[in-house]
Amino acid sequence: MDSNKTFNKTEFAQLLEKAKGNRSINQYANETGVSAAHISRFLRELIEAPPTPETISKLVLKANNGVTYKDMMIAAGYLLEQANNDSELNIYHIRQASLVTDSPINLRNEMKLLEKKFMQIILGDLYKKSCMWSPAQFDSKIISPDMLLNIDQDGYKRWFIDFRPTPDGRNFISQMNIFNILGRISTIELYPTDKYTIAVNNEKAYHYFFRRPPISLRVNLYVMLIDIDKGEVIREELLCKYK
Repeated sequence: MDSNKTFNKTEFAQLLEKAKGNRSINQYANETGVSAAHISRFLRELIEAPPTPETISKLVLKANNGVTYKDMMIAAGYLLEQANNDSELNIYHIRQASLVTDSPINLRNEMKLLEKKFMQIILGDLYKKSCMWSPAQFDSKIISPDMLLNIDQDGYKRWFIDFRPTPDGRNFISQMNIFNILGRISTIELYPTDKYTIAVNNEKAYHYFFRRPPISLRVNLYVMLIDIDKGEVIREELLCKYK
């Protein structure tokens, strides 16, 4: 949070009371999934730190009287009050995650939808090809990718696919930490007959991986570019070879 922005406890309490409306604290708590004690303390201005954006998004989902996510985010000190529209809202980094005008819950739902589209597009592309493939079981001892397939193509027997979608209007850098991704891959036991693909839908993100390819990672690593609007795989290129 910006040091120039502080949690306005009084304003937040007023908004929370307005959002609660005629419901009891317990009823509002049951509907939002936020504890009644937590809501009560915010209403009585007993908490010095603002609620997390995740908590705010829960409170707003069941809010009465037109209270919005933006209203509460401003009162909590996450957004600038003088912002008049979405394009003017300042973005703050909280716990190394980018906050924008949309709520964390909506972002998570959007990511899930994109991941579902990734799977549909990749499977659709596979059906067009002549290679043999079948779904594979995840090994509970490893960090599971988003898709794992048994395949018979170009000498590969298993295909690990990691979805890294970027929602429209968001900075792809905030959606992926390349060193985190490569570090995650390094914890998986892979073989020369395994193929590992990082799938993205942002062309800048696609080229970003090739700017600093790994030089000591034991994996046949590919990067795939997906066009969500066209519903197709645009390209897939080798980033590094198993050594």
